[in-house]
Amino acid sequence: FGSRSRTHSYLPQVGWLPPAMREFLNVSTTLTLAAIGACTLLLAGDALAFTSGVSRGPQLPPHVSGASSLAGSSLPFASAQEVMGAKGVVCFGMGFGILMALSRGLSQSRVSCKASFEQPGSLVVKEKDTDISKIAYLQDVPRTIIEKDTLEKLLKVTPRDQWEDPPEDTYLYTLKTFAEVYGPGKATKMGWWDYFRLKVDLPDTAELQDEEDALYVSEYYRLMMEGKVPFAVPGPAGYWYTGAIIQWKGKEPFAGDQVQTLLENGRWSKQFLSNLAFYREGLKPWQRGLEIGMAHGYFLIGPFTSLGPLRNTPEAATVGLLCGCAIVGIVSVGGLIFGSTIKPTRFDKPGDKPAAGFIEMINWHAIGGLGGAGFAHALITIFGS
Repeated sequence: FGSRSRTHSYLPQVGWLPPAMREFLNVSTTLTLAAIGACTLLLAGDALAFTSGVSRGPQLPPHVSGASSLAGSSLPFASAQEVMGAKGVVCFGMGFGILMALSRGLSQSRVSCKASFEQPGSLVVKEKDTDISKIAYLQDVPRTIIEKDTLEKLLKVTPRDQWEDPPEDTYLYTLKTFAEVYGPGKATKMGWWDYFRLKVDLPDTAELQDEEDALYVSEYYRLMMEGKVPFAVPGPAGYWYTGAIIQWKGKEPFAGDQVQTLLENGRWSKQFLSNLAFYREGLKPWQRGLEIGMAHGYFLIGPFTSLGPLRNTPEAATVGLLCGCAIVGIVSVGGLIFGSTIKPTRFDKPGDKPAAGFIEMINWHAIGGLGGAGFAHALITIFGS
């Protein structure tokens, strides 16, 4: 199946979102862009703290000379536009529109290609003879049983030799059972149970699949039962199938610990995880804890400094330092409790007490976290504006 000569893959490519979902995406995107544009035009005054604090850094407090004149000038409006950007909003909308148009164009080209690409032996359903004058049960079928367009599509996807005597597991057989009982010159009143079964058993036009789509779906389910799944990349208006097949099930299909994914079992992922300080070979527990703590402490003070309630004050960096140290302390206490109760022995040496290596790593994690937070605070204080 990987060597089929087709203009598209054996699985759905793009454009498989229902029309209602596409309209919802269009409307929601339009409303979102309108809201962002309104915020860009209307934000002023105190609203500046919610938009420009991240990029501008600590600012003058209100009591400093000249601060009131800055607040009363057009600086907030200019800063809001500089942060959000009306041109950026317009460009974002244009870019999203181009992506939507591209996805719809590819979807339409797929449909037109599907309708026109025919080869000897291919599975594309050709136009069939829809003359039903010789089939008794298809004469004068009431619209209450089936609509005309649904009947035409149902006949199109059903082989011609099965029209008169359709198999019992097909929609056409269900139609035959109702059409032979109800209609002109037959029963005109339908019981509630027959009406319920009519609505449940007979399909809608959107539910009918041609032979090619049915083959693709059955092939997809066959792969799933074999523990394989097509590799797809999310994109606008659906998924893009790459053609690669991933064997995600192990030898035992019901064993959850044998599930394989690209993220967990890929070569790049394994190398990345093996190079982390927690898993890297050859390090002592105090070296692991010091490296992990410095990395965490370094980036922890950033959100408190840039997004905290005091971000527009000269004390923003100091408050961020205190908050980062507090989080490092909380995490270290939690790690010590974990080591004292669970007693992991991953970093223990022969002859050590249970969890001795893990507790040593946590102690040095606290030291490294405080050092990393202090180093980040020093950089903000010296080079921050």
